[in-house]
Amino acid sequence: MSVVLQQVGTAPTPRPAERRPVGRRMRRIGLGVFFASVALNAALGIYALLSPDWGETQGKILGTSLCVTGAILLALACEPAWERGLLGPVPHAGALLGVIGFVLVIVAVWAEPSGDTYGRVTSSIFVAAVACVIASLLSLARLAPPHHWVFLATLALLGVGATMLGVTFWFGDDPNETYLRAMGVVLIVLAAFAVSIPVLHWLDRGSLAVAEATTEDVRFCPHCGSKVMGEIGTALECGRCGRGFSVSSNAST
Repeated sequence: MSVVLQQVGTAPTPRPAERRPVGRRMRRIGLGVFFASVALNAALGIYALLSPDWGETQGKILGTSLCVTGAILLALACEPAWERGLLGPVPHAGALLGVIGFVLVIVAVWAEPSGDTYGRVTSSIFVAAVACVIASLLSLARLAPPHHWVFLATLALLGVGATMLGVTFWFGDDPNETYLRAMGVVLIVLAAFAVSIPVLHWLDRGSLAVAEATTEDVRFCPHCGSKVMGEIGTALECGRCGRGFSVSSNAST
């Protein structure tokens, strides 16, 4: 079977920038802020090494800049799953909780709140944010149907493990030993499943490519590679580059 690409419409013209997906615009903004914060952290670090007058205020400024960088890193880690519509609200929650967690850290750096409740709330939020980020990253793996249960089991273990870990911050200084042992077992099993998913993704890539080659679906724009869903034989238009095309399947001789 051969695939024939047919251009549809007039010569392609670039799509205006405002029509790009929101996720792509947010990613560009996030990357810009990320690199700016990295540059600021580097400048502050060099200043701390070279200046004899480094004090508490400068340390707080550096800590704030590092928190901004961390928040952006968590958001960028969730962005691919967010853009592809994977796991529903989980990537959004991971980015939002990461921002909230680092904002609370910044408040703690400058205001220095007293009491244990503030720290426990902040720690619990970070556990939930990291769990959402891990789930978002793992969802990018493509597994063959026989291995899909591994991903579902990993999500279940991730939810249980994150909940158990988040609860431990509220136990005080003397948590139950049996509880800690049970949590350790869950986290160990979670780690075993989580590291298996990238390996299965690598092993399944060949069988998935063969399966997709025999379907009657179009999944990517042949011009820019952006994701496009449609059936072979129908006129399609890429939402990113604005080019129209159709793909027809002809039997080879």
